[in-house]
Amino acid sequence: MILVAGATGVLGSEIVRRLVARDEDVRAMVRTTSSPEKVEALQKAGAEIVRADLKDQETLAGACAGVNAVISTVTTILTSQSGDSFEATDDQGNRSLIDAAKNAGVSKFIFISFDMSRVADAPLPRAKKHVEEHLKQSGLDFTILQPTPFLEIWFGPMLFVDTVAGTAKVYGKGTEGIRYIAVADVAELAVQSLTNPAAKNATIPFGGPDEVSQRDAVRLFEEAFGKAFSVIEVPEELLESQWNAAQNPFEKTFAALMLGLARGLGSGINPPFETFPMRMTSPREYVRRMASASGKPVDSEKREPASATRPTDAGQAELR
Repeated sequence: MILVAGATGVLGSEIVRRLVARDEDVRAMVRTTSSPEKVEALQKAGAEIVRADLKDQETLAGACAGVNAVISTVTTILTSQSGDSFEATDDQGNRSLIDAAKNAGVSKFIFISFDMSRVADAPLPRAKKHVEEHLKQSGLDFTILQPTPFLEIWFGPMLFVDTVAGTAKVYGKGTEGIRYIAVADVAELAVQSLTNPAAKNATIPFGGPDEVSQRDAVRLFEEAFGKAFSVIEVPEELLESQWNAAQNPFEKTFAALMLGLARGLGSGINPPFETFPMRMTSPREYVRRMASASGKPVDSEKREPASATRPTDAGQAELR
Protein backbone atom coordinates (compact mmCIF):
# COMPACT_ATOMS: atom_id res chain seq x y z
CA MET A 1 0.00 0.00 0.00
CA ILE A 2 1.29 3.44 -0.98
CA LEU A 3 0.06 6.53 0.86
CA VAL A 4 -0.08 9.79 -1.11
CA ALA A 5 -0.31 12.90 1.09
CA GLY A 6 -1.61 15.96 -0.70
CA ALA A 7 -3.63 13.72 -3.00
CA THR A 8 -6.21 16.37 -3.95
CA GLY A 9 -3.53 18.67 -5.36
CA VAL A 10 -2.54 18.78 -9.02
CA LEU A 11 0.71 16.87 -8.43
CA GLY A 12 -0.71 14.50 -5.82
CA SER A 13 -3.68 13.50 -7.96
CA GLU A 14 -1.40 12.85 -10.94
CA ILE A 15 0.79 10.61 -8.78
CA VAL A 16 -2.32 8.70 -7.65
CA ARG A 17 -3.43 8.26 -11.26
CA ARG A 18 -0.05 6.91 -12.34
CA LEU A 19 0.18 4.51 -9.39
CA VAL A 20 -3.29 3.12 -10.05
CA ALA A 21 -2.39 2.68 -13.73
CA ARG A 22 0.51 0.52 -12.55
CA ASP A 23 -1.92 -1.63 -10.52
CA GLU A 24 -0.54 -0.39 -7.19
CA ASP A 25 -2.69 -0.25 -4.07
CA VAL A 26 -3.03 3.46 -3.34
CA ARG A 27 -4.34 5.26 -0.28
CA ALA A 28 -5.12 8.93 -0.88
CA MET A 29 -4.82 11.13 2.19
CA VAL A 30 -7.39 13.94 2.24
CA ARG A 31 -8.77 16.30 4.85
CA THR A 32 -12.32 16.54 6.12
CA THR A 33 -12.40 19.96 4.47
CA SER A 34 -11.14 18.70 1.09
CA SER A 35 -13.26 19.35 -1.99
CA PRO A 36 -15.90 16.58 -2.29
CA GLU A 37 -15.49 16.63 -6.07
CA LYS A 38 -11.74 16.03 -5.81
CA VAL A 39 -12.21 13.25 -3.26
CA GLU A 40 -14.82 11.60 -5.49
CA ALA A 41 -12.42 11.81 -8.45
CA LEU A 42 -9.74 10.02 -6.42
CA GLN A 43 -12.21 7.30 -5.49
CA LYS A 44 -13.30 6.86 -9.09
CA ALA A 45 -9.64 6.59 -10.10
CA GLY A 46 -9.34 3.59 -7.79
CA ALA A 47 -7.74 5.02 -4.66
CA GLU A 48 -8.68 4.17 -1.09
CA ILE A 49 -9.57 7.33 0.82
CA VAL A 50 -8.26 8.10 4.31
CA ARG A 51 -9.08 11.31 6.12
CA ALA A 52 -6.20 12.76 8.09
CA ASP A 53 -4.55 16.08 8.87
CA LEU A 54 -0.83 16.78 9.14
CA LYS A 55 -1.58 18.88 12.21
CA ASP A 56 -3.24 15.92 14.00
CA GLN A 57 -0.73 13.19 14.92
CA GLU A 58 -3.41 10.63 15.82
CA THR A 59 -4.95 10.76 12.36
CA LEU A 60 -1.52 10.31 10.79
CA ALA A 61 -0.95 7.07 12.68
CA GLY A 62 -4.13 5.64 11.15
CA ALA A 63 -3.24 6.91 7.69
CA CYS A 64 0.15 5.17 7.81
CA ALA A 65 -1.09 1.85 9.21
CA GLY A 66 -0.31 -1.02 6.82
CA VAL A 67 1.55 1.28 4.40
CA ASN A 68 4.81 0.32 2.66
CA ALA A 69 5.67 3.72 1.19
CA VAL A 70 4.65 7.37 1.59
CA ILE A 71 4.82 10.13 -1.02
CA SER A 72 4.25 13.64 0.33
CA THR A 73 3.44 16.49 -2.04
CA VAL A 74 1.89 18.64 0.69
CA THR A 75 2.28 22.41 0.60
CA THR A 76 -0.07 25.21 1.59
CA ILE A 77 1.26 27.79 -0.86
CA LEU A 78 -1.75 27.57 -3.21
CA THR A 79 -4.30 25.68 -1.09
CA SER A 80 -4.05 27.17 2.39
CA GLN A 81 -7.02 26.51 4.68
CA SER A 82 -7.91 27.72 8.17
CA GLY A 83 -5.13 26.83 10.60
CA ASP A 84 -2.56 26.24 7.88
CA SER A 85 0.82 27.96 7.74
CA PHE A 86 4.22 27.16 6.36
CA GLU A 87 5.41 26.42 9.88
CA ALA A 88 2.43 24.31 10.99
CA THR A 89 1.73 22.43 7.75
CA ASP A 90 4.68 22.46 5.36
CA ASP A 91 7.26 22.17 8.14
CA GLN A 92 5.96 20.55 11.33
CA GLY A 93 3.15 18.75 9.53
CA ASN A 94 5.44 16.97 7.09
CA ARG A 95 7.88 16.15 9.89
CA SER A 96 5.00 14.64 11.87
CA LEU A 97 4.09 12.52 8.86
CA ILE A 98 7.68 11.27 8.66
CA ASP A 99 7.55 10.32 12.35
CA ALA A 100 4.21 8.55 11.90
CA ALA A 101 5.57 6.65 8.91
CA LYS A 102 8.61 5.52 10.88
CA ASN A 103 6.47 4.40 13.83
CA ALA A 104 4.21 2.45 11.46
CA GLY A 105 7.13 0.55 9.92
CA VAL A 106 6.96 2.25 6.52
CA SER A 107 10.00 1.32 4.44
CA LYS A 108 10.14 4.22 1.94
CA PHE A 109 9.39 7.96 2.15
CA ILE A 110 9.45 10.27 -0.88
CA PHE A 111 9.30 14.01 -0.24
CA ILE A 112 8.61 16.52 -3.01
CA SER A 113 10.69 19.60 -2.32
CA PHE A 114 12.03 21.99 -4.97
CA ASP A 115 15.24 23.51 -6.30
CA MET A 116 16.22 26.21 -3.80
CA SER A 117 19.69 26.95 -5.19
CA ARG A 118 18.90 30.58 -6.08
CA VAL A 119 15.93 31.28 -3.81
CA ALA A 120 16.26 33.92 -1.08
CA ASP A 121 15.36 33.08 2.50
CA ALA A 122 11.59 32.82 3.05
CA PRO A 123 9.11 30.68 5.04
CA LEU A 124 8.46 28.04 2.35
CA PRO A 125 12.08 27.20 1.43
CA ARG A 126 12.93 27.30 5.13
CA ALA A 127 10.18 24.75 5.84
CA LYS A 128 11.30 22.51 2.98
CA LYS A 129 14.89 22.52 4.26
CA HIS A 130 13.74 21.56 7.77
CA VAL A 131 11.74 18.63 6.41
CA GLU A 132 14.59 17.49 4.19
CA GLU A 133 16.98 17.39 7.17
CA HIS A 134 14.43 15.61 9.36
CA LEU A 135 13.86 12.98 6.70
CA LYS A 136 17.59 12.38 6.20
CA GLN A 137 17.98 11.80 9.94
CA SER A 138 14.86 9.63 10.30
CA GLY A 139 16.48 6.31 9.41
CA LEU A 140 13.88 5.73 6.67
CA ASP A 141 14.87 4.89 3.11
CA PHE A 142 14.26 8.33 1.63
CA THR A 143 14.09 10.17 -1.67
CA ILE A 144 14.02 13.95 -1.80
CA LEU A 145 12.97 15.30 -5.20
CA GLN A 146 13.95 18.87 -6.06
CA PRO A 147 12.30 19.82 -9.36
CA THR A 148 12.80 23.12 -11.13
CA PRO A 149 9.94 25.63 -11.66
CA PHE A 150 6.66 24.03 -12.80
CA LEU A 151 5.32 24.96 -16.24
CA GLU A 152 1.78 24.91 -14.88
CA ILE A 153 2.61 27.65 -12.38
CA TRP A 154 5.32 29.73 -14.01
CA PHE A 155 3.71 29.81 -17.45
CA GLY A 156 0.32 30.70 -15.96
CA PRO A 157 -1.56 34.02 -15.98
CA MET A 158 -0.87 34.86 -12.32
CA LEU A 159 2.93 34.88 -12.64
CA PHE A 160 3.82 35.08 -16.32
CA VAL A 161 1.53 35.24 -19.35
CA ASP A 162 -2.03 36.49 -19.68
CA THR A 163 -2.94 35.15 -23.10
CA VAL A 164 -6.21 37.09 -23.24
CA ALA A 165 -4.69 40.48 -22.39
CA GLY A 166 -1.58 39.69 -24.43
CA THR A 167 0.86 40.56 -21.63
CA ALA A 168 3.85 38.79 -20.10
CA LYS A 169 5.92 39.57 -17.00
CA VAL A 170 9.66 39.09 -17.21
CA TYR A 171 11.56 39.01 -13.92
CA GLY A 172 15.04 40.51 -13.99
CA LYS A 173 16.85 40.40 -17.33
CA GLY A 174 15.02 37.23 -18.33
CA THR A 175 17.88 35.91 -20.43
CA GLU A 176 19.09 32.92 -18.37
CA GLY A 177 18.05 29.48 -19.58
CA ILE A 178 15.63 27.79 -17.16
CA ARG A 179 14.68 24.11 -17.27
CA TYR A 180 10.95 24.43 -16.57
CA ILE A 181 9.26 21.10 -15.87
CA ALA A 182 5.73 19.72 -16.24
CA VAL A 183 3.80 18.39 -13.24
CA ALA A 184 3.27 15.06 -15.02
CA ASP A 185 7.03 14.58 -15.34
CA VAL A 186 7.57 15.24 -11.62
CA ALA A 187 4.83 12.71 -10.88
CA GLU A 188 6.50 10.12 -13.12
CA LEU A 189 9.83 10.56 -11.38
CA ALA A 190 8.16 10.23 -7.98
CA VAL A 191 6.52 6.96 -9.01
CA GLN A 192 9.75 5.58 -10.48
CA SER A 193 11.58 6.53 -7.27
CA LEU A 194 9.62 3.88 -5.37
CA THR A 195 11.65 1.09 -7.00
CA ASN A 196 14.61 2.68 -8.78
CA PRO A 197 17.88 1.91 -6.91
CA ALA A 198 19.22 5.35 -7.89
CA ALA A 199 16.56 6.92 -5.64
CA LYS A 200 17.62 5.09 -2.46
CA ASN A 201 18.63 7.60 0.23
CA ALA A 202 19.09 10.21 -2.49
CA THR A 203 18.44 13.90 -3.01
CA ILE A 204 17.67 14.42 -6.69
CA PRO A 205 17.63 17.90 -8.26
CA PHE A 206 16.22 17.69 -11.80
CA GLY A 207 14.82 19.85 -14.54
CA GLY A 208 12.93 19.62 -17.79
CA PRO A 209 14.29 18.64 -21.22
CA ASP A 210 15.07 22.13 -22.58
CA GLU A 211 16.64 25.31 -21.26
CA VAL A 212 14.38 28.24 -22.11
CA SER A 213 14.84 31.82 -20.95
CA GLN A 214 11.85 33.91 -19.92
CA ARG A 215 12.21 35.93 -23.11
CA ASP A 216 12.42 32.74 -25.16
CA ALA A 217 9.21 31.66 -23.43
CA VAL A 218 7.47 34.88 -24.49
CA ARG A 219 8.40 34.10 -28.10
CA LEU A 220 6.99 30.58 -27.71
CA PHE A 221 3.66 32.11 -26.67
CA GLU A 222 3.77 34.58 -29.54
CA GLU A 223 4.42 31.79 -32.01
CA ALA A 224 1.68 29.54 -30.63
CA PHE A 225 -0.98 32.25 -30.18
CA GLY A 226 -0.11 34.16 -33.35
CA LYS A 227 0.25 37.59 -31.80
CA ALA A 228 2.78 39.83 -30.09
CA PHE A 229 2.79 40.01 -26.28
CA SER A 230 3.52 43.22 -24.41
CA VAL A 231 6.29 42.55 -21.88
CA ILE A 232 6.09 44.02 -18.39
CA GLU A 233 9.63 44.42 -17.13
CA VAL A 234 10.04 43.60 -13.41
CA PRO A 235 13.61 44.61 -12.45
CA GLU A 236 15.55 42.49 -10.00
CA GLU A 237 15.99 45.57 -7.80
CA LEU A 238 12.21 45.90 -7.44
CA LEU A 239 11.91 42.23 -6.49
CA GLU A 240 14.66 42.64 -3.90
CA SER A 241 12.91 45.62 -2.34
CA GLN A 242 9.60 43.74 -2.23
CA TRP A 243 11.32 40.73 -0.66
CA ASN A 244 12.99 42.95 1.96
CA ALA A 245 9.74 44.77 2.77
CA ALA A 246 7.41 41.75 2.85
CA GLN A 247 5.98 40.90 6.26
CA ASN A 248 3.29 38.41 5.30
CA PRO A 249 4.75 34.85 4.98
CA PHE A 250 3.05 34.28 1.61
CA GLU A 251 4.22 37.61 0.19
CA LYS A 252 7.74 36.90 1.46
CA THR A 253 7.72 33.47 -0.17
CA PHE A 254 6.37 34.63 -3.54
CA ALA A 255 8.87 37.51 -3.57
CA ALA A 256 11.71 35.06 -2.86
CA LEU A 257 10.57 32.71 -5.63
CA MET A 258 10.24 35.51 -8.19
CA LEU A 259 13.64 36.84 -7.19
CA GLY A 260 14.98 33.31 -7.64
CA LEU A 261 13.53 33.16 -11.15
CA ALA A 262 15.13 36.52 -11.97
CA ARG A 263 18.46 34.99 -10.90
CA GLY A 264 17.99 31.93 -13.11
CA LEU A 265 16.26 29.47 -10.80
CA GLY A 266 16.32 26.08 -12.50
CA SER A 267 19.24 26.92 -14.76
CA GLY A 268 21.83 24.21 -15.35
CA ILE A 269 19.88 21.41 -13.66
CA ASN A 270 19.66 18.53 -16.10
CA PRO A 271 16.79 16.12 -16.74
CA PRO A 272 17.17 12.65 -15.13
CA PHE A 273 17.29 10.61 -18.34
CA GLU A 274 20.34 8.53 -17.43
CA THR A 275 18.78 6.96 -14.34
CA PHE A 276 15.03 7.64 -14.84
CA PRO A 277 14.03 6.97 -18.45
CA MET A 278 10.96 8.94 -19.50
CA ARG A 279 9.60 11.22 -22.19
CA MET A 280 9.34 14.75 -20.82
CA THR A 281 7.20 17.67 -21.94
CA SER A 282 9.12 20.56 -23.51
CA PRO A 283 8.07 24.18 -22.91
CA ARG A 284 7.24 24.52 -26.63
CA GLU A 285 4.99 21.47 -26.49
CA TYR A 286 3.29 22.76 -23.33
CA VAL A 287 2.58 26.19 -24.83
CA ARG A 288 1.25 24.68 -28.05
CA ARG A 289 -1.14 22.56 -25.98
CA MET A 290 -2.31 25.72 -24.22
CA ALA A 291 -2.95 27.40 -27.54
CA SER A 292 -4.79 24.38 -28.89
CA ALA A 293 -6.95 24.17 -25.75
CA SER A 294 -7.87 27.84 -26.17
CA GLY A 295 -9.07 27.18 -29.71
CA LYS A 296 -6.11 28.79 -31.45
CA PRO A 297 -4.97 26.96 -34.60
CA VAL A 298 -1.32 26.02 -34.16
CA ASP A 299 0.79 26.62 -37.24
CA SER A 300 4.26 25.10 -36.88
CA GLU A 301 5.49 27.20 -39.81
CA LYS A 302 4.37 30.51 -38.32
CA ARG A 303 7.24 32.93 -37.92
CA GLU A 304 7.84 34.19 -34.39
CA PRO A 305 6.82 37.85 -34.05
CA ALA A 306 9.08 40.27 -32.20
CA SER A 307 8.15 40.92 -28.58
CA ALA A 308 6.74 44.31 -27.71
CA THR A 309 8.25 45.71 -24.52
CA ARG A 310 6.89 48.46 -22.33
CA PRO A 311 8.32 50.02 -19.17
CA THR A 312 7.59 48.54 -15.78
CA ASP A 313 4.32 49.58 -14.22
CA ALA A 314 5.14 49.30 -10.52
CA GLY A 315 1.50 48.85 -9.62
CA GLN A 316 1.00 45.97 -12.05
CA ALA A 317 4.32 44.39 -11.11
CA GLU A 318 3.48 44.46 -7.40
CA LEU A 319 3.42 41.01 -5.83
CA ARG A 320 0.00 39.87 -4.63
